[in-house]
Amino acid sequence: MLLALILTATLAQAADNPLAVAKADAARPNIILITADDLGFQLGCYGDTVATTPHMDRLARGGIRFTRGFVTQSSCSSSRSSLLTGLYPHQNGQIGLAGHDNDPGVLTNGYAMRPNQVTLPTLLKQAGYRTGIIGKLHVQPASTFDFDYKELSTDDTRDMEKLRANCNAFLGDTGGKPFFFYLNLFDPHAPWTRDVHGSPKTKVAAEQVKVFPFMSPSDDSAGMRQQIADYYTCVNRVDEGMGVLMDVLRERGLLTNTLVVLLGDNGPPFPRAKVSSFEAGVNTPFIISWPGRLKPQVSGACIGGVDFMPTFLELAGAKLPAGLPGRSLLPLLRGEPGKWREWLATEYTTHEVRRLNPQRSVRDARYKLTLTLLNDPAFKWPESITLEQYRKVQPLAAKGDFIQLYDLKGDPYEFKNLAGKPELREVQDRLSKQLHSWRAETQDPLLDLAALQALVLQEKDRPPAKVPAWKRAMRAKYRHSTAQGRRAPSCQGPLTLLRAQRSVGSHARSTCPVQPARPNVRAHDPTA
Repeated sequence: MLLALILTATLAQAADNPLAVAKADAARPNIILITADDLGFQLGCYGDTVATTPHMDRLARGGIRFTRGFVTQSSCSSSRSSLLTGLYPHQNGQIGLAGHDNDPGVLTNGYAMRPNQVTLPTLLKQAGYRTGIIGKLHVQPASTFDFDYKELSTDDTRDMEKLRANCNAFLGDTGGKPFFFYLNLFDPHAPWTRDVHGSPKTKVAAEQVKVFPFMSPSDDSAGMRQQIADYYTCVNRVDEGMGVLMDVLRERGLLTNTLVVLLGDNGPPFPRAKVSSFEAGVNTPFIISWPGRLKPQVSGACIGGVDFMPTFLELAGAKLPAGLPGRSLLPLLRGEPGKWREWLATEYTTHEVRRLNPQRSVRDARYKLTLTLLNDPAFKWPESITLEQYRKVQPLAAKGDFIQLYDLKGDPYEFKNLAGKPELREVQDRLSKQLHSWRAETQDPLLDLAALQALVLQEKDRPPAKVPAWKRAMRAKYRHSTAQGRRAPSCQGPLTLLRAQRSVGSHARSTCPVQPARPNVRAHDPTA
């Protein structure tokens, strides 16, 4: 807070003095916030041995790598809305996916924030920062966000030359002002394009991977392993994109006074991760670098997506909006003594339309509690429709026990529900109280069971989302592979999934060994 007071005073004194303004701007850091779409802990710096990620590993070695960083919800738009408003999705209204900015025909019946939200880029611009975005915004209404520079193509973030050109276009035209750069790399989101003009250089084959430990053994199949290999290949391209950005910063002499934050907007798009309340969906890489200003370290402090807005505003010397649930990370980054939070809450409401299953979670250093709100014994199901009928429209509704309690030390992937165990009664009661207090303090509307019932009825009548061509093609590709027991569909030749993308790496073989089909593999949508 001291830094914010000093910067605010300096800016006030400089208001009528151009030279003083220039000095004040030079004292304030540039801020770069980078999201990688669906990126989990599949990085070398987090112990992964399959991914090739030297640039992100270097960023982590020179900065602070957080092991307990949590997005607010494991869904793209909801998670990003929290980064840009400092609020949880139930506070700002972005409870599920928004419509795509560059494709109005997709998800036109998606979700949007409530009107008149105060947003990070707007506040930073008012504080004298030049603001820019590359890649998808995917939060609505888009007019809420005041960016000076916009390049919203998702495909261009996979093309290293276009990415370099777009980074140079913004970073080369800051007008001498400090800047806020919001860079959104579309990888490793589906469709998993194995090659874009030679990138990434390192491709991953199905034979190199296993199903992730957070998945069930029944999820294993040749088709699933190919999905994971394709996902890893896209993670490698994320790293090359990070290399491009760091090269541009270095070439322009911008490294020394620039704070760089990298995180995954939600976990990997595999069972029991993305679009769930499991840790694999909300606990993602959080890396913060500020050359010469931060002591390199690994931190187990519990931080969240709502913490970045107060952090950035304090660095900019800007006034914080009232009522933000997050905290500035600057005391942690500076290594200042003091007590940090001991627990953190996350949520899930919906993703695409017809994925409703409201849950609320809280975790401390060891235990985690999740509530499935539609299974609350106090909740009365609408008389107009039964749960069985409702699941024909909303198949995820009321899935999961009402109370789920996990020992994250002994069961980090949450397979054994300990709720109701007498020896953990005190733990369960404590976490329940903490979760309730968070919901009350952040004014969670679904604390009101009448509001929960109204949401159920509202979502009953939503038409299904339009499914774009690339999703239909990708679903068919992996469904066919799994059903036939084939090890790798991409080894049968190029598959054009989206505008002549090349899907086969140089390592691909011309024939595929056939394995027996796995009859009990659970349905999985890799495009979620």
